[in-house]
Amino acid sequence: MAARMIIAWMPSERGLTKFDGPIVDSIPVQAVWLDLVDITRDEEILVEKLMGIDIPTRAEMQEIEVSSRLYRQGPVSYMTATHLIKTETENPETSAVTFILCRDRLVTLRYAEPWSFRTFAQRAGKSGAVTAEHVFVHLMEITVERLADLLELVSIELEHLSQQIFRRRQGDVEVDLQRAIFKIGTCGNIGGKVRESLLDKNRVVTFSEQATQDWMSPDARSRLKAAQHDIQSLSDHATFTASKINFLLDATLGLISMEQNRIIKIFSIAAVIFMPPTLVASIYGMNFKRGMHELEWKYGYEFALGLILLSVIITLWFFKRKKWL
Repeated sequence: MAARMIIAWMPSERGLTKFDGPIVDSIPVQAVWLDLVDITRDEEILVEKLMGIDIPTRAEMQEIEVSSRLYRQGPVSYMTATHLIKTETENPETSAVTFILCRDRLVTLRYAEPWSFRTFAQRAGKSGAVTAEHVFVHLMEITVERLADLLELVSIELEHLSQQIFRRRQGDVEVDLQRAIFKIGTCGNIGGKVRESLLDKNRVVTFSEQATQDWMSPDARSRLKAAQHDIQSLSDHATFTASKINFLLDATLGLISMEQNRIIKIFSIAAVIFMPPTLVASIYGMNFKRGMHELEWKYGYEFALGLILLSVIITLWFFKRKKWL
């Protein structure tokens, strides 16, 4: 969880610099980006008072209706998007981020630290973003860049899993199909969250273009168009990745089922093979003296063993002829 704070970013010669002083009674006039990180209710009221805008509550940010996530109040555009966090782990999570965009200032409200915000903060001094619209565009571009990286990692992992699953053996080691299912599930979890985030970003970019068409610069509009095209391409790739995940999952489950059937088949054949010898042994194990001349025969024991062996050979020959083995 990020520390509670209100961070103001000021334009500089090549980008943005962070305002060092505390924001208590006023907001720096030149600040183009106000980043609200896990703020308290008192800080929320302070920003509303200083800027004259409404700050959505955390509960309002969680609403899924499009009308609650994308709307305008006068010249101010409110856009809430789902961002991925903990993308460095195998179990990324989602967190809502609200962008409040007006002509001269961008306000972001968040309760976590997405990778895009951390990365942009590191690049801000040399980003060339000195206006609110360019800060917004940069954040969108970096977010899309991160989603593309995640999709690429998922694709690489799926290709590796595909080779393992269908090759089945690596040297003398057989692939653990159950472990492969867990890895496929992890890829599916990440891929699903990426698809959800891409859909969300496409809505935000489309809405921002329409909401700011009367004042957004041609350069920023052109970059948003490029970001939208990238989002569409990544969405198509995410759809293909999802279909590959389903294919690998079905294939792995099928191979596990085949392996289980093979094991059951072996036990079934073994049981059938030993039925005739068991019958022979049972007959000569009854120990009825009368009528069983082999019991007093010198070679009766060897004769019984021979019958047992012969019954096994005949059964195996029959299975081979039927191609059951």
